[in-house]
Amino acid sequence: MTDDLAPQPTRPDKSPRRRAPLIATVLLLLGVGAVLFVTLGDAALIFYEVDEAVDKREDLVEKRFRVVGTPLPGIVETRIGGESTVVFTFCAGGVYADVAHTGDPAELFQPGVPVVLQGKWVTGFLAEIESLENSANDGWFLLTDHMVVKHDNDYRTDKDRVTDIASCALKE
Repeated sequence: MTDDLAPQPTRPDKSPRRRAPLIATVLLLLGVGAVLFVTLGDAALIFYEVDEAVDKREDLVEKRFRVVGTPLPGIVETRIGGESTVVFTFCAGGVYADVAHTGDPAELFQPGVPVVLQGKWVTGFLAEIESLENSANDGWFLLTDHMVVKHDNDYRTDKDRVTDIASCALKE
């Protein structure tokens, strides 16, 4: 038995072409993971009616959630922090909440047409809220950045919208 002490040929380095599919696969998996994270994060947002959101606002402060209600007349368009903002009072079940919505409102946004908002509760006062006709003006407001007009297949007249607004028992 003789041991061969002759040097063995070195292993060739892995070529960059062999690493490319591995890198592409890792990047693809990271991209899919990021999309799932964002999508599932939005789907996990809790959905409240305005009255529920007001009742639970101490628990919801600084947490994002979705809320549905009806905007009341007296919408104020302004700029806050350099951003286009719509300030209005939101109502459901006779309970009011003031809203500062940053960005463009939904295309069909108007008083009496229910909307779904996505945002969080903020404590404080905005000068624009004090100028609203039916402001809750209770030291809280919803700061939102996503709005969708809630609609169904039923045709609603202006009279129906006025009835929805009246159901909020407007403050005198």
